[in-house]
Amino acid sequence: MSKQTCPLSEQNLVNITDSKLLMEEVAHVPHGVRSERKNAGAKAISLLIAVLLNAAFFLVLMLISFTFFEEDEIELIVAQGPRDNKQNLNKEQFQQRRQMKPAPASSSSSSPILTSVAASPNAVFAVESLTDNNTFGIGDGWGKGASFGSGQQGGSVGFFGSRSVAQRVVFIVDVSASLSSQQFTMIKNELNKSLKRLAPSVNFQVIFFSGPAWFAEDQQSVKNKVHTIIHKGKKYVWKTNGGASRYYIESDESLYTSPWIIATQGNIKKIGRRIEAVKKSFGTDWRHPLKMALQMKPTADVVYFLTDGVVGNGQQAVDEVIKLNKRGPKAKIYTISMMQPRAEDLLKDLAERSGGEFSIVMADGEVRKKKKSKK
Repeated sequence: MSKQTCPLSEQNLVNITDSKLLMEEVAHVPHGVRSERKNAGAKAISLLIAVLLNAAFFLVLMLISFTFFEEDEIELIVAQGPRDNKQNLNKEQFQQRRQMKPAPASSSSSSPILTSVAASPNAVFAVESLTDNNTFGIGDGWGKGASFGSGQQGGSVGFFGSRSVAQRVVFIVDVSASLSSQQFTMIKNELNKSLKRLAPSVNFQVIFFSGPAWFAEDQQSVKNKVHTIIHKGKKYVWKTNGGASRYYIESDESLYTSPWIIATQGNIKKIGRRIEAVKKSFGTDWRHPLKMALQMKPTADVVYFLTDGVVGNGQQAVDEVIKLNKRGPKAKIYTISMMQPRAEDLLKDLAERSGGEFSIVMADGEVRKKKKSKK
């Protein structure tokens, strides 16, 4: 069988010719032109991605800008009526509206505006009302900074419901033998909580007293009603002339004082250990601890004075302290009676004459704040 040749059609010849012309055109395009075209395409894609990312970023900013406020709900548990095992609890809701701002680095600035207090046999509760028998909160020292006229910074302070603002504060607490175990535990717990809530801008001191008085940093020992205090390496021996309110320092030694303590976490932990270790001892005299507090330099802004009982020289003590307090910048003295109504008149007098406030802690743990006398 012979081979047959298939003739090319006219259409096929046209197609072949067009293909050759296209290849010739591509072959004649310079390599640099082809690279420029590729770079232009890459730049266009990059620009598109950048535009999309910026649009997304501005969208997020717009969403955030619409959120200015949030509402915080704080629950405060308040014990009503007598405390027993089947205690009825009333829950009150507090709404707090605040503007959203970046949180400062300081840990103290993150303290809550209101704090809830868990119910316990030794609790003191925090609810303010317009009546005389108000209940106030355990250690409501919130740690918020406050500016004084000198430009220095202080902070809010609280102790058994009494609240104040101070740069320098002294806590004077009774550790006399007449305190019950319940009272002593409440005092220690409250004092520790108040110290922990101090802002670092606050300077503080803690003074214990029974018959004699000493700073929490001092070492104290008792034998046969004779107190030995080691203060900054020096020994002071306290003896009595025969009564709980008649203590004096042997050899006519001057009443000692101490420098201020900065409210750092380390210092507060150190003093907290001394608070836990302190023991009750014989005697009750108001004069010594109050004079020690008022002799500190610079002068205290606020003094919290807590005691569980009356003293035989109570009016003398009040008059001496008020006279001493007038010699320099006046310190406000907040007085607290620990379940002892008989001490009310003297403690109220001391508070009012110094510009402070008086309150009494009841047997069930309630704190009653007394109005100032009308003059």
